[in-house]
Amino acid sequence: MEPSTYNDIVQHWINQVLTNRGKDAETSLKFCQDIINYGLRNGDNALVGFGYYYSGETYYLLNDGAHFFEEISKALEYLDNAQEWELMGKCYNFLGIWATNRGNTPVALDYYLNGIGYCRRNHLYQMEATMNINVGAMNNQVHRYAEGQAYLEQALDYMKSHPEQEGYHTYMAIIYENLAKSLIFQDKLHDVEEMFYQIYHKHWNYLDDMDRLLVWCTEAIYFDRTGQVAKRDMRIDEVCKHMNDQMPILDSFADLYEFMELLLETDRDVAFWSIIDILEKLCGNCNIIHMQMELISLKISFYRKHEQSAEYLQAAGLYYELAQIQDRETQDMINNILNLRRSLETANRMREEMEVQNRILMEKSELDPLTKLANRFRLNDYSEEIYRRTLQGEGTIAVEILDVDYFKEFNDNYGHQAGDNCLKEVAMAIRAVAEEHKGFCARYGGDEFVIIYENLSKEDALAYAAELKHRVLERKVPHEFSKAIPWVSISQGLCWGYPTEEMRVGDFLHRADEMLYRVKQVTRNNYCVGEIEESEEALVGPKD
Repeated sequence: MEPSTYNDIVQHWINQVLTNRGKDAETSLKFCQDIINYGLRNGDNALVGFGYYYSGETYYLLNDGAHFFEEISKALEYLDNAQEWELMGKCYNFLGIWATNRGNTPVALDYYLNGIGYCRRNHLYQMEATMNINVGAMNNQVHRYAEGQAYLEQALDYMKSHPEQEGYHTYMAIIYENLAKSLIFQDKLHDVEEMFYQIYHKHWNYLDDMDRLLVWCTEAIYFDRTGQVAKRDMRIDEVCKHMNDQMPILDSFADLYEFMELLLETDRDVAFWSIIDILEKLCGNCNIIHMQMELISLKISFYRKHEQSAEYLQAAGLYYELAQIQDRETQDMINNILNLRRSLETANRMREEMEVQNRILMEKSELDPLTKLANRFRLNDYSEEIYRRTLQGEGTIAVEILDVDYFKEFNDNYGHQAGDNCLKEVAMAIRAVAEEHKGFCARYGGDEFVIIYENLSKEDALAYAAELKHRVLERKVPHEFSKAIPWVSISQGLCWGYPTEEMRVGDFLHRADEMLYRVKQVTRNNYCVGEIEESEEALVGPKD
């Protein structure tokens, strides 16, 4: 979508959304709705998709899971119809995060792989790298640390070579933090220090509070694994100090959950409950049952460890009730996915059918229906392209114009059907010679045809003309009314030379037509080759 193609009011709305996203949710949502309403009234899929996407992004940052999913799901269909592939990729990335937080890893992976497919087909390499980060992190969460490392290293390779990308330092820090986690849980502890070195020495100053907090969480796990208790406790204190109930939780819940497990293992009870209180509020706002269940599972682990039976039973009962709700939620999620996929598949099928029809129409508009050679429209278009190419490459160009000898007499005596068949026979000979020598051929009109060759010598031009003359004769189409020979034959005029800025391809065609006239003054069933400079002597082929 190109904002400059819209009127000033719509451009203002778009600018307001892009300026206020992540800063002023109320303003962003208001202008998103204005854009959606305008797009729906005017049938503009790109605008509607844009509005729904940024509305969904805003709800995501507000930790409002229900509204987020509703808006992003709507955005997908409109963006697909508008072929806005970059925002499509971002939608799939968001949905992958959403499904992960709902505890449905297979669905999340499906979203991510769909998104990566869109990105690869449309060369959206930064978005692909972003999704590789998330797939790597998701593999870490399900304890597939080697696989997670592989995805993260793919993302790292791309990001390292593109420091100009927006958010480069944040992406790099996230990659290194997740790589550190992959290495820690593979017991490759000697490589972990390098990850943190890269973060602190190259990217730390560019990170926001949430990103820094997640680095500290992973560092605390690393220090615990390596027995550096004092450093571990220092990082735990840093996390507790900076946690608050205004942080976006959807991107960071899995990391914080692992950190909470560390607090349980190390008996940091005060820190454990202070963070539980914050996470419960954040997860309640998200209204994502799986996240609430994860928090209850942490509580259950705490109660079991401290033999608090009454609290344990109460938490277990709540966990069971939420599990029943999640089963229904999972079914709804699957239905939504299937409906969305069906809509996108229908839209893709319709688009493919339309593309087929468009190709057919294009072929009809550029092909001569009788001979199936290029028509005059295509000739005009492509000949200019050839001319520019040879001019830039300082090569030569040869333009040949030819017609069928005494074709009017053929038509008048054999009939128009036979005349059409005659032109088809000649066209087949022209196509064969042109294709063998990498030339371009077209029907110019009536019984006239044009062939254009690039970068060949004048001698070759003469040889190809002679070859075409004999190819037509070899077809042995009878023409007893010809005044040349009793077979269908052709007369050919060629212009050869070096194109210049002062000339056009039409000058070559005009000169070739002069050569055709000249050969006909002498004889039919022959050819004449002249250079673009009129002073040059023309070469006429030998008479049979």
